Amino acid sequence: MQKPDNHQLGNAVQESGNAAQSHKNVGSDRATLHDSDGPSIVAHSKVTASSADSYLSSDAEAAGQPTKEQERAELASVLGTEIFKRSPKLSRLLTYLCDKYFSGEGDELKEYSIAVDVLGRDTEFDPQLNAVVRVDTHHLRKRLKQFYAGEGSSHRLQIIIPTGQYTPKFVLYPDSGQPQHTEPQEAELTDEALTLAGESSEEKSLEGDRAEEEKSKPFSPSWLRLAVGLAAAALVGGLLWITIGRSHPTDAKNTTQNGTAGPVVSQAGNAAQNKTSPAAVALGETQGIRILAGDHQGNYIDKAGHLWLSDRYFQGGETFRRNSREIARTQDPEIFRSGREGQFVYEIPLSPGTYELHLYFAETSFESEALRSVSLAINGLPVSTLDVASDAEGVNTATVKIFRDISPAKDGILHLTFQGTGPSFVNALEILPGAPGKMLPIRFTAREGIYRDHLGQVWMPDQYFLGGRRSSRKTAMEGTADPELYIAQRFGHFTYSIPVAEGGHYAVTLHFAETYFAPPESVGGIGSRVFDVYCNGTTLLKDFDILKETGGVGNQPVVKVFHNIPASPQGKINLTFVPINNYALVTAVEVTEE
Repeated sequence: MQKPDNHQLGNAVQESGNAAQSHKNVGSDRATLHDSDGPSIVAHSKVTASSADSYLSSDAEAAGQPTKEQERAELASVLGTEIFKRSPKLSRLLTYLCDKYFSGEGDELKEYSIAVDVLGRDTEFDPQLNAVVRVDTHHLRKRLKQFYAGEGSSHRLQIIIPTGQYTPKFVLYPDSGQPQHTEPQEAELTDEALTLAGESSEEKSLEGDRAEEEKSKPFSPSWLRLAVGLAAAALVGGLLWITIGRSHPTDAKNTTQNGTAGPVVSQAGNAAQNKTSPAAVALGETQGIRILAGDHQGNYIDKAGHLWLSDRYFQGGETFRRNSREIARTQDPEIFRSGREGQFVYEIPLSPGTYELHLYFAETSFESEALRSVSLAINGLPVSTLDVASDAEGVNTATVKIFRDISPAKDGILHLTFQGTGPSFVNALEILPGAPGKMLPIRFTAREGIYRDHLGQVWMPDQYFLGGRRSSRKTAMEGTADPELYIAQRFGHFTYSIPVAEGGHYAVTLHFAETYFAPPESVGGIGSRVFDVYCNGTTLLKDFDILKETGGVGNQPVVKVFHNIPASPQGKINLTFVPINNYALVTAVEVTEE
């Protein structure tokens, strides 16, 4: 394989080294760049949702600046509190703003993108005519201020959104409890201003504020009629609740584990604490239930900004945690370092409907040659027996099993029974609103953060990879409505093992763009980069040359679509990128069931 000359290596250090070195540096939470004349440079990232104070290093404190790990931990801590659980909209807004900040795109935050990406406005949104983003950001600042004045007053690291800006700041407070930096006081928005902005004032205060407001209103006959009506409704509801509670008693042993379940399962958690049947969980269009099994302290925010809750809804089994393991094929190794093992069940309350179940595994216990197998039954029906190490093609390697068309049983509970030899185990569970008869589309890019394209489709950060390295280069892309989709690429000799539902046939879409062997970066031209692409052992692209596809013009997208690709027996779409001349690359991948 031809290597770039020294001049090319100097211009783009991300593409230094050879393909063999690239293949050794597998994807985990440790990204290693090799220089041909120097030692490895290692950047290590680990995020948990426990107290941010546990991550304070002497260097960071000396500089008065928190680390990214501390900042992510503080975000997870804030989102897991009651004051934010009561406002999913503000939680989504805070998550989005922080995700952009973490990915280095905070300066690019604009009213339009926030309105479309977070607040559900259409592409015709005009910030000059609608102040919804400014109003909701005002409410978010107020909610953060109330949190840090009360429940979060002991937090040394606090999140601030400066007035007139959307990029959050993480301010480290000294031991005295006084901030190192002060932000100007934001002018209070009046109800009249909110009305003129086209927004209701439902977010303007917490429930306690509303209660005080109601107390100040004069009593009238209309309120008497309303009170009588509410009392009657409460009586009927109470009788119904008692009936349901008697028909579905809850195991008191698991009551403490079924505590507050986060923004999408809080009703179920509260019901479990009352030792009655938990209320069904209603999932929103983009929401889901994500549970970290085993001995994990607090909640966790993954690379995509999703909130994972601590373990709940289980009976039986024991917990484990192995902090020392490096986990391949994931950018969120924390998900796979803890788990539940033995013979156990999860009983998760759900509203009627169709769901998609994702189970996360990584074999990290291999003291003997006899590796573990996992047998799973859903609502009493056996559905899978899994050798995790074989499925992942190795130990300490992440794998995901996807089950579509999942529904709760007649009792409103999704019953998951884990058995097996060795013993059985699971690292994490995810339940998403599904589509009958089809797996949800899988879309991801080589970017570090999520991306929403011009059609409103969400692309996840790079995942499922082994080998290769990631680089980004912001150049002017032509011929696409989504130039941001092509600013980052994975290059080298690498593979993707993408989980899909077993037995399905899929359309695989690969996105490419040549931004390196094109002016002004390089004068390489056609033939500078040639590689092969294989899927489940079948050739998709042979001697593929991106520049040849565009007639020698760089910075233009090339999209290749392949239909009727069967899943592997393990339920995977395995993509292999093999260099022929210089490195293979890809910018984004999409898998949809046909």
